[in-house]
Amino acid sequence: MIDAKFVLIGGGSYNWTPTLLTDIALNPVLKGLHVVLQDLDPEPLKTVTPLCQKISAAVGADLRIEGTTDLESALRGADFVGLTISTGGMEAHLKDMEIPLRHGIFQTVGDTVGPGGWSRALRNIPVVVDIVRKVETIAPQAWFMNYSNPMTTLTRALNRVSPVRSVGICHELQGLLLHAAYFLGVDWQKDFSVSMAGINHLIWILRMSVKDQDGLALLKEYARAPEQFRKLDSVGIAEELIHGGGLAPSQKVKFDLLERTGFLSAAGDSHIAEFLPHYLNPPEAARHWGFEPGRKAHTFARTEARAAMRRKAEDMLAGTVPLYLRHSHEDADRTIAALLGYEPLLTPLNLPNRGQIDNLPRDVVVETLAQVTSNMIHPLAVGVLPEPVLASVMRHIPNQEMIVEAGLTGNRDLAILALANDPAVPNPEIADKLAADFFAEFQSLLPQFNGKWSL
Repeated sequence: MIDAKFVLIGGGSYNWTPTLLTDIALNPVLKGLHVVLQDLDPEPLKTVTPLCQKISAAVGADLRIEGTTDLESALRGADFVGLTISTGGMEAHLKDMEIPLRHGIFQTVGDTVGPGGWSRALRNIPVVVDIVRKVETIAPQAWFMNYSNPMTTLTRALNRVSPVRSVGICHELQGLLLHAAYFLGVDWQKDFSVSMAGINHLIWILRMSVKDQDGLALLKEYARAPEQFRKLDSVGIAEELIHGGGLAPSQKVKFDLLERTGFLSAAGDSHIAEFLPHYLNPPEAARHWGFEPGRKAHTFARTEARAAMRRKAEDMLAGTVPLYLRHSHEDADRTIAALLGYEPLLTPLNLPNRGQIDNLPRDVVVETLAQVTSNMIHPLAVGVLPEPVLASVMRHIPNQEMIVEAGLTGNRDLAILALANDPAVPNPEIADKLAADFFAEFQSLLPQFNGKWSL
């Protein structure tokens, strides 16, 4: 029975929280972990908390699970704090998509870069800063594990304002390996060795070995003629992939970049395209690359699934739908276990650049593999990024730095300049109109620009 405490802020998620808690419950070294699900909204906690307790009981994990809306009490004695929030919720996120559409800008996800990522960052920065300041006061030795988007800008803000050990966690590499394993017929957990680096949702596979063969060359061969490709092995589709959303029907953007640059971008095409918006605009380009402009985009589709997620959670709690008691492709539980001194873990993490990538500015948040051991995280150095990869990430890193500065200081002119510099925004005049719409829509959620919040 382990003596440690994990607090999940935003723990009322009907989909995300049961997944993380199932992983924790299935990890034998975390038996007895004290888990607090904290959320501002008490309503989802009425379902999610007992559902997670049911999951724990089903596998004999003896997790001590409670739900609360009180952040201060939740943080007392915390060893690990997870953050899974979105200021303004799905309603605000829909506005992040709808407002740019008025100005002819199509986004697929709208949570990382582009006008949507800009808006979401500015809304979240004051909130996450206030949260980490409370962690700093109440649980200063805790590890702060950020899952919230935009991952890079929020993790950068956390590390700029507080000495709390903050790290960003994402599953994009695991998602790529699940797909690549299916394409090549191999085991996603056993048969790959990769070197990767970049920024969140635009990480690049620099080298890939698959059963001692060149994985990038194999995937290039697969992409050119998938029906003729001879798989390396007969391993079928991984259950983690099926349960995690299934096989993505199109990888056209990813494979186009592999063909053009020789390197593979790991995130889903919907994320990658927003960093390189010639894949999304004009509408005929979007359709060519497998996207449907307008309200059929990824984020709009998710809103339609939200009610179904709630019903599924309620049905699992009632017993009319069986629990899914299999580990996901997330690494949160393994990260906690490794930091507690159990089996070391190699996993992708978002951390300030202390030399992991030689030709990127120091201190900007980058994503690389990292070795997680007892109370320590050691990011792996990759040297220099190749020029095509460097060019793609440097289109965004200066903007991300401006967004963080504007979000922390309330500098409206700097915020608009960052928006005008985004590759998805055609010109400064449209940036001015976008900013005016966003500032009017989210006035109450942008207190740093209204003299109601400051560092």
